[in-house]
Amino acid sequence: MNTNKVLIMCGGRGKRLGKLTENLPKPLIKIGDKTILELKLRNYIQQGFNKFILCVGYKGDLIKEAVKQFGLTGVFKFSDEGEPAGILKRLYMAKDLFDERIIVTYGDTHTDVNLLQLYESHIKSDNEATIVVAPIQNPFGLVEFDRVSKVTYFKEKPILNYYIGYAVINKSALELVSHKIIDMPDGEGLVMFYKILMAMEKLGAFYHSGLQITFNTEDELRIVQEKFINFYTAREGM
Repeated sequence: MNTNKVLIMCGGRGKRLGKLTENLPKPLIKIGDKTILELKLRNYIQQGFNKFILCVGYKGDLIKEAVKQFGLTGVFKFSDEGEPAGILKRLYMAKDLFDERIIVTYGDTHTDVNLLQLYESHIKSDNEATIVVAPIQNPFGLVEFDRVSKVTYFKEKPILNYYIGYAVINKSALELVSHKIIDMPDGEGLVMFYKILMAMEKLGAFYHSGLQITFNTEDELRIVQEKFINFYTAREGM
């Protein structure tokens, strides 16, 4: 069993999902017959990880109770900085719960990333953090133009590399940012943190081309449900 810990961000509300998250935190929305959080935890346990830190916020008590109901074998610790806290602040405030480094994932994203390969890739490097990137097709045409509005570049629905919320981060890296950055609104602080590491040439990338499921709206959730079923149906038929 792997002794490294996995931290899961579970604090956001998911306001764009409307009524679906009025009484339910986003990680407890079901994909198929299980919540996305349970799918994630089962996947990580199958990979050999059994120590988890869950950063909760919005309706955190429901997440704590759900984890009990999952009946999974593992050690679960919770860090609660309240609903308003941003991602970087949640990570920073949980740093006393892990040792030299931590695997970080988002509670509303499910992938088949090999966490051990990700972790080993990171420790073999001199990076302070390694983020997972995946190819995602942009739904729009990408356009560039010059100062006189002449189009200089056009590509229809390009496939670009996006950060998908998975990372390995050294504890020492969290000492490189000020409390002003830590207290920035959700997402902004994390971007600044990564930019600091990038300027130091201490931010690495781990490429993932497999399953990647995330959603922010009800329409995206419907697409994800279909994608999830198709992926695992195809896998079972291999």
